[in-house]
Amino acid sequence: MGPQVFLTALLAATLTAVPPWWFARRRPGYSHLRHTISELGASGAPEAKRVAWLGFAPAGLAVMGFAAVLNARLASEGESITGLVLLSLLGVSYVGAAVFPCDEGAPFWGTWKNQMHNLVAGLGYFGAGGGLTELQRVFEDLPALASLSTPTGAVGKLVLLGMVALSFESPVRGLIQRTVEALVFGWMLLVGLWLMLAH
Repeated sequence: MGPQVFLTALLAATLTAVPPWWFARRRPGYSHLRHTISELGASGAPEAKRVAWLGFAPAGLAVMGFAAVLNARLASEGESITGLVLLSLLGVSYVGAAVFPCDEGAPFWGTWKNQMHNLVAGLGYFGAGGGLTELQRVFEDLPALASLSTPTGAVGKLVLLGMVALSFESPVRGLIQRTVEALVFGWMLLVGLWLMLAH
């Protein structure tokens, strides 16, 4: 099951990195440093529907797939994986971003769709941060993953801190979001690689 965990992590990481890069290239004035990923699919944005259904939704399904595959791998060792249910909320938030696009500029308030977007995004980041913090405890009891326990908890706490930072207007809001995303997807790849090499 080690290769499957790594492959689903690789799929999720690819689907969260390539579409934003691709669509950002096609949008004049878009900055990866300033703008959030969601702004590529904002209401009224060029190619918003494509971003939503070719970018956000598949990425979200891949994150949920990763959580399910890792859960199957860890459940074979008798672990109950609450942390992975929480982590899967990040996938739910990506699908939610497809259904509820943000307003231009990704404001904190705005239209009802923007508010729903912010709600699912907040749940996603809270789930990822809380899930990784919970997985730190789980990993401590698993010989194959005990070495990743402390880094897992650290990433969880950084994601929660990043979630707070994303709540405020900032000229580096896009960079903050991409750093949080890189931490989560880097962690997923590391766990998949670790399990694959352990066998």
